[in-house]
Amino acid sequence: MSTLGSIFVLLGLVGFIWGIVRLIRQRKHPLTKRLNLIILVGGLVLLIAGGPLVDTKAASGSPQQTSSTSKTKALSAKQQRQLKSEKARGKVLLAAKAKKTSELKALRKQEASLESEASSQVAASSEAEASSSRAASEAASKEASASQVAASEQAAAASSQAVAVAQAAKQAEEAQKSAAKEQAAQTQQATTNEGDMNTAEQGTIIGNSRSKIYHVPGQAGYHMNSANAVYFNSEADAQAAGYRKALR
Repeated sequence: MSTLGSIFVLLGLVGFIWGIVRLIRQRKHPLTKRLNLIILVGGLVLLIAGGPLVDTKAASGSPQQTSSTSKTKALSAKQQRQLKSEKARGKVLLAAKAKKTSELKALRKQEASLESEASSQVAASSEAEASSSRAASEAASKEASASQVAASEQAAAASSQAVAVAQAAKQAEEAQKSAAKEQAAQTQQATTNEGDMNTAEQGTIIGNSRSKIYHVPGQAGYHMNSANAVYFNSEADAQAAGYRKALR
């Protein structure tokens, strides 16, 4: 019945619209106007007849629609409960995640604190080692300086001793030279006093037969042992005899 009512309504609506359009366009032809009027009336009748049938279908379908709406509401309530449950679970998960994040931050902070403490201990240990090394270096430097000072003092003492020995040797040598000079002077004086050892009065040029050197008055070796003395009247005679002049 609902389908038939829909067909009637559709045909009536089409006929009604068609009749109105034809009446407006063909008002001058009586036959056509009458036909269009019949179509218009028939469409109106079909429209009126099919209306109740469609309303009955709508009325009969209303409980089903109500049931569907209630089911939809029931499903929506269930979905809402599930959604609320999911939201609550999400909140719990978020709270657990926040707690874990907080614990992780605390662990990282503790780890950073431990690393900082370890770094401080390493720095303190390094500083202590550096201080110990500096102290050892300073001690070694002081010991080396003391050794150098002792060596310098020993060298100075040895140098002073060497200087003293050298001075003593020089003084002894000078004393020996002085004694030798004094002895030579005494010997020369004795030779001069004896007469046979004085060669200064025998001639102007005196030569030594051993060394082949001649001396002139004023030179150091002018007075010599008469046993070695050779007398010349001039330097030319001495040189002709193969003698050379003394340097001093």
